[in-house]
Parts: sequence; structure tokens; C-alpha cells
Amino acid sequence: MKNQRSQQKSTAHVRKTWLLAALLAGALAMTGCYMEPDRIVDDTNGLTVADGGQQFDTVITPTPEVTATPEPSATDDTQQVDWSSWDFGNDTATDPPSNVINIGDAAATGGSVTVGLSTPTPTPGITASSDTLRSGSTGTAVKQLQQRLKELGYYTGSVDGTYGAGTASAVKEFQAANNLTADGVAGTKTQEAMYSYYAVTKKSSGTSSSSSSSSSSSSSSSSSSSSSSSTSTQYTNGKTDIYLKLGSSGAQVKILQNRLIVLGYLSGTADGDFAETTEAAVVAFQKRNSIYADGVAGPTTLTKLYSSSARKASAVVANLGSLKLGMTGSGVRALQTRLKELGYYTGTVDGDFGAGTQSSVIAFQQANGLTADGVAGKATLNLLYGSTGTGGSGGTAPETYGATASIGGYTSLTEKSGSVANVTALQSALSSKGYYSGNLDGNYGSVTSEAVKSYQTSMGLRVTGTAGPATQRLLYGGAGSSSSYSKLQMGSTGTAVRNLQYTLYEMKYYDGNITGTFDEATSNAVILFQQVNGLAIDGVAGVQTQSVLYSSAAIPNNL
Repeated sequence: MKNQRSQQKSTAHVRKTWLLAALLAGALAMTGCYMEPDRIVDDTNGLTVADGGQQFDTVITPTPEVTATPEPSATDDTQQVDWSSWDFGNDTATDPPSNVINIGDAAATGGSVTVGLSTPTPTPGITASSDTLRSGSTGTAVKQLQQRLKELGYYTGSVDGTYGAGTASAVKEFQAANNLTADGVAGTKTQEAMYSYYAVTKKSSGTSSSSSSSSSSSSSSSSSSSSSSSTSTQYTNGKTDIYLKLGSSGAQVKILQNRLIVLGYLSGTADGDFAETTEAAVVAFQKRNSIYADGVAGPTTLTKLYSSSARKASAVVANLGSLKLGMTGSGVRALQTRLKELGYYTGTVDGDFGAGTQSSVIAFQQANGLTADGVAGKATLNLLYGSTGTGGSGGTAPETYGATASIGGYTSLTEKSGSVANVTALQSALSSKGYYSGNLDGNYGSVTSEAVKSYQTSMGLRVTGTAGPATQRLLYGGAGSSSSYSKLQMGSTGTAVRNLQYTLYEMKYYDGNITGTFDEATSNAVILFQQVNGLAIDGVAGVQTQSVLYSSAAIPNNL
């Protein structure tokens, strides 16, 4: 028994010894397996720890498994479109690959129309109507159709939303040029072709159109002239880093006018001359698009005008070209509206140039020293829409009034007026502020005029080149006596109102004629002045309002 217990103990001891030996061998084997710990700081690999967590300069992405791309099935080479040279980043459409077939290209399809690859890409922002449009149709879809036809050069009438004979004729002409059935009905195929990038323009003879008002960007992609002729109002983006105003002319003005026509502010044909009719359309565009309405098409106005977000007109404002007895349309309506505003026309604004409209035109021409022939030609329309036109309520153009204005001890200085002493003082003041570098000779020449313009621009005043009372007051730092101010309000008349109107004009709050009558336009200008200058807003030019207005502390309208 004793020997048996000894034998069992010996066996257990051996087992423990072997177990320990096995564990030791396993531990030694594992020492050869080393795994690098997570690195918190490793300068060589750009891994750092900062407040808030780790920052890694290099991200190591696992290599994906490579999967073989299946070979495409063989296809007819004639159906493959090579887009390798297509510039997708260009704002202006370029020619598509030669083997892209346009809708209606009967020659390329052997007399049939293909779809799929041959379906034109629609112009961004403009979609074809799902409805068939024909003579008698009206509404937004028709107006859009007319605008597109005008862009392509087929339509020269008014964009009025009424599908009349002129629109039907333009559709027929477009259909014929684009190898479609020329029936004058704008069905689905006609509209798809019309709104595509590849629509054939009237002058392009089969090449793709590069004109699209809806694809215009906020910054100009082209500074070239619009290719419109007397029968085409094709629109191309213009420059946005320039100023176009009364007296400007050339290619950029023509582009501006074409865009205003496309948006429905003007009717007629662009002529490249920035006259009063164009100015009236610019003012209307500025008002509708919440831009300060001064009639000057500067960078802010032009950028908005050429953008896809430009708001369209609710009605045509003015017409480029002549209007006469028997004519109809939006241009005539604009003429009647303007004649009614000036007190010459009392009939219905119906867009029909009848005997009543003709008589009103004659009356306006007689009152303004024009040939009284009853035809609203370029000279008549420009005077009609310009500030120099004498309306039924009279008034003087601010430029004319400002040439001799004398307000609060300051009298206007111009190239034609002003004593040598006063002009020399003006030059000296401008020189001290860094605007004038010429001789202090008392000669109000072009150098002095440009210096005045520079000062007016920097101060936010109306840029005229004439050193009017407000310009001098801000330059010299003067103010009038408040004891001389009497309250001016609706119905007030006289010299005090004229001086108020011209001062508000200089400071860009008022744009009308200097009438001497405190009317709604004058009250609105006063309200805006009060808002900008932190005064009580009531539209009444009381003592406090005038004290600020006639001081060097007055803030011009820079909204």
C-alpha cells in the first residue's frame, strides 16, 4: 500500500514537470512573434496627437480588389459618338461631334427622324411645353416660344404671349430651316428642336446655335458683339466689368439691348445706341431686380442682367424703332402708357396705334419742338422717355436745372459757368484731397471735370462732372442755417421744393424732373433719405430733415 502511494506521487510529479516544460516551450516560441504597438507619436510618418483627437497627414487606404471589366459587345461604328473633344466646362455651346444627328436632319437619316442619340439636349432652364401651341394660343408657354424664336432670329414681333400670325409665320420659317413639317404649329417635335442646343438659327445655315439666354452665367463668358441684324435679336453674354449709360454705343450696348428684349423690357431691334429708351428699360430692370435704379448699367446691373436669375419684365417699357398709325403690340402699349404719364393721352392703353394715340404724339411733338408728324420715331421716343421731355405737368431736366443751381450759398460750377476764383478754390480743395493734380488756374476743363467725377464717385454722389451745391457742400464741409427751413410736404410748391428735389437728385435719392411741386415721387425720395440717415420716417421734409440734407454730414444713397 505504501509503495503504491509513492508510485502515484511520483507519477503526478512527472506530469507536472512535463506540463511546466510544455508551457515554458510555448512561451519561448511566442517571443519570436512580435506585433508593433499602435503608434501615438511617429514623426517619420506624420502622425500626431493634438487637443481634441488625432490628426493624420496621410491616410492609407486599403487597395481594392481589381475586377476585370467585361469587354463591350461589338457595335456599329457609325452609331458611336466621339465626345473626347467636347468642352463640358464651356458656358457657350460648341459644335457636337460630326456623327451626332439632330432631330429633323432628314439628309443624315435618309428621310427619317432618329431618336436616342439623335435627340437634342434641351437648353438648361428652358423646357418645351407639353402642349401643342398654335394660332390663338396664349400664355406663358407662348411667350417663352416667342422669346426663343427671337433669340434664333426668326421672330421680330412683341413677346406678348399671344400666338398670332407673326408667331405662326416665325414657327413655319424655323420648321423649314430645321427640316420639320412647316405647318406653323409648335408641336412636341418642333419645340424639342427649338429648345435644343443644336437648333438652326436663321443666319447659321445649319450650324449649331451658340446663343441661349437661359444658360447665361453671372460672369460674362463672351465679350463679342451679338450677331443680330435688322431681323435677328440673337442674344450673347456681354462684359460685366464696364459701365454703359446715356451716350454709350457699340457692340456691348447692342448685347445689352438684346438681353433686355429677351427679358421683355424692350421691343423692336437692337441698334447699339444707349439712348433714353434703353435707359428707361434699364431703370425698369433695376427696379424689378432690386438694384438701385439710376439707369446706368454698371457691374452690379450687368452681372444680374446676364445671369439666369434675372427677373423678366411684367410689361414692355419702351420700343426701339418707329411706331405709327395702324401698328399694334407691346411697344404701342408702352408708348401710350408714357404719353398718359405725361398727360398727353387720355384713352385706353390697348396697344393699338389709332387716331387718339396719333393725336397725343402730335401734341407731345408740338410741345417739345419736334416735327409734328404723329410718327413716334427715334427722336420722339428718346425725348418722350428722357428727363428732358416736357410733360403735361412741366418741369426741368435735373441736368439743365443743375447747371445754374444756387442752394444754401453754393452755386454750381461747370465747364461753362463759374468765376475763376471759385473754380480755383474748387481745384485747390480737390487737390488737397488727392483728386486733382493739375494747375490751379481757375479753368474748369476736362481735367477738373474728371477730378469732380472721381470725387463724386468716391462719396456716393451722382456722377455728373458738375460741381453742384451738394458736391461743394461735402467737399468744403459746410451747412446752411436751420432757421431758413420751412416744412415741405405733399402739395407744397415753389423754389424751396425745386432746391429740395435737385439736392435729393445730387445725392441719388430722386430721379425725376425738377418741377417745384412736392409730389409722391418727391415724398418717396424724402422717405428713402430719412431711412438712410436715421431720421424719423414720414416723407415730410421738416426742419430736422432739411438740416441734415443741407449739411456735410448728409449720407448719399449707396443702396
